[in-house]
Amino acid sequence: MAFSDPSLAIQAIIDAAVSDYMGMAVYVFTDFDGSGAPSAKFFSPKTEVWDSNHDVVDPAKLPTTLFEIGSISKVFTSRIFYSLQGTYEGITVGSCMPSISLPAAISGIPVADIVTYASGFPQDNGEPPDPRGQFCPPGNLQNLADLVDWFNSGQHSAWICPAGQCYTYSNLAWSLLAIAGFNPQNPYVDVYDEYNAQLAVLGADLGMGNTALFNTSQVSSMACGYNGTQPFEIGQSYKPGPTMEFGCGAIVSCASDMLQWLLYNMGQLQPSPTEFAILQMQQQANPARGKCGTTGTCQVQAQGPTVGIGWFFPKIAGAAGRVLSKDGGVPGFSSWMGFESWVQNGANAPSRNGVVVLSAGSLASPVGQKIMSTLLNAEVEAGLSSS
Repeated sequence: MAFSDPSLAIQAIIDAAVSDYMGMAVYVFTDFDGSGAPSAKFFSPKTEVWDSNHDVVDPAKLPTTLFEIGSISKVFTSRIFYSLQGTYEGITVGSCMPSISLPAAISGIPVADIVTYASGFPQDNGEPPDPRGQFCPPGNLQNLADLVDWFNSGQHSAWICPAGQCYTYSNLAWSLLAIAGFNPQNPYVDVYDEYNAQLAVLGADLGMGNTALFNTSQVSSMACGYNGTQPFEIGQSYKPGPTMEFGCGAIVSCASDMLQWLLYNMGQLQPSPTEFAILQMQQQANPARGKCGTTGTCQVQAQGPTVGIGWFFPKIAGAAGRVLSKDGGVPGFSSWMGFESWVQNGANAPSRNGVVVLSAGSLASPVGQKIMSTLLNAEVEAGLSSS
C-alpha cells in the first residue's frame, strides 16, 4: 500500500469544524512522511483567529496563544498528587488532612477510588443531568473553609455512594484530591496557590512555562472564548469555574506546552526508570465499573467506561490497538488529548501516534477523535464531555 501523508486530511478536519474567528491550535505526533520516524506538526485554522480583545492573532503566535484546557487538568492533578504523596494506594482523604475535621463519608474516601472515577460522589458534569439538582452549590466552592463547612453541614450526604462501588464523573472529587495532596493543616491554607506552585515545578521539568492555573492577567493573551458560535464579549469573564474546582479544570495552557505534556505521557521524552514506572501505573486499564445511579439510590445502572488514572480508554473500531484520551470543557473552551497505548504493548516502546487539540467553543473532542481515527485508520468513539 502506498504511503499517504495525513496532513491534508487533518487540515480538512480542522477547517470543516471552525467558523467565524474561532481559535484552534492542534499538534499531531505521527509518521508524516513514511520514514518510520514520528515527528510533531502544528495545525491551525486557515481562517483568521481572534484573541480576547477581538484582535487577529498572528498565525506564528498560535502555538503559544493561551486556551483553557478544562478537565485535562485532572491528569495533571493526579500526577501532582503522586509527586507529593508518592502513592495513591492505602491513603484516604482524611489521612491526607487529619487536622481538618470532615464527616466519615468524606474523610474515608480512598484516593485510589477518586483517581479511577469511583469516589461515590454524584455525577456533576451534566451527562446525564442529576434530577436531584446540584450536589455542592457554587457558593460553597469559593474557598476551602466554605467547602469544609458545607461538607460538615451534612447537606446531601445521602447522595454519596460507597467509594469504589460504581463509576461516576465527579469534578468535586477531583478538586478534593487536589486539596488533599497538600496535607492542609487548617481550612485557611491557600491551596490554590500551593497547586499553582506545584504546577510550575512540573512545568519547569517538562518545558511548559506557559501552563498555570487561571488568573485574570492571562486573559489578554488568550484566544477569544466562544459560547456556541458566539464570541465572548470584550471584558467578559473568562474564569473557568468556582475557585475550589481548580483541581478538576482550571488550568490555562498553550499548544506548544501541551505538546510537551502529550509527548511526556506518550513516553517520547525518554523517561527515567522512575518516571516510566509512574506512567505505566497511571496508564494501566482498570476493570470497568457500572455507573452510579442518579435517582436517590446507589443502584448501578449501565456499564461505565474503562479508565486508567485520570485517563479514559475509548473503544475503537477494528484492531488498531488501544487509545488513551481525556477531554475537557469549560465556558468558552474545550480540549482533547489522545494517544495510542504504549505501556501495555509488551515492548514498552513509546507511543507513536498522538493528538492534542485546544479549541475555542466546544469543537475539540470531535476534531481530536477524527484526527486520531485518521492516524489509526479506525474510528475512535466519542469521549465523555467534561467540565
